[in-house]
Amino acid sequence: MPATPLTPPVARPLKRPVQARARFTVQTIYDGLVRIWLRDGPDAVTMKAVAAETGFAVGTLYDYFPNRAALLSGYVRHCIDDLIRRLEADAAAEPDLPWAPRIVRLVRMTCGQDGAAPCFDHDMLMVEHAIAEEKHHRRAYEELSAAWLRILEATPGRPPGIDAAAIRAAFLIVLGTRRYVLLVEPTGTEVGDWAGRLERMCLGALAGG
Repeated sequence: MPATPLTPPVARPLKRPVQARARFTVQTIYDGLVRIWLRDGPDAVTMKAVAAETGFAVGTLYDYFPNRAALLSGYVRHCIDDLIRRLEADAAAEPDLPWAPRIVRLVRMTCGQDGAAPCFDHDMLMVEHAIAEEKHHRRAYEELSAAWLRILEATPGRPPGIDAAAIRAAFLIVLGTRRYVLLVEPTGTEVGDWAGRLERMCLGALAGG
């Protein structure tokens, strides 16, 4: 069932969790949101339903999210933060990984095809359009592209002539393709291994083959 469109004004989360207990609480809330979303559909995600799913009092949810729109907005932001965290953690775990394998990792993770990405599907993309302002999209682009730049600037073996503009262009192609695949939901026979094809394209553009 498609998600019911949200109408402005849309509230934002009241606060971002800092302490370990708060982070655990908010992560549990997001996990409950996803379970309901996948099991019962987007419209079943209400503050009361998430509270029942997670075992928290409804008031606990309201400590962080003033309404359903804020909860969904927080989850969208969580998906972006999680991708940045995983990109940087992967780079830190293998700092000497050569240039070409690093590009493959970046593409696969940014495409959400590494098996570790939080749930983000077509209906979530539709909700995102209703709750995210232009400045939010700009900030997400800047933060994610900056992570690509930081990681690749520290990666050994960069070919001559590959500059920040080339890296940003490759990132934009990858992120744009992922979002468009979510939007139109093409079948596997239409696009095949689209993430694998993007890896090869980026290798051709950034690694010479």
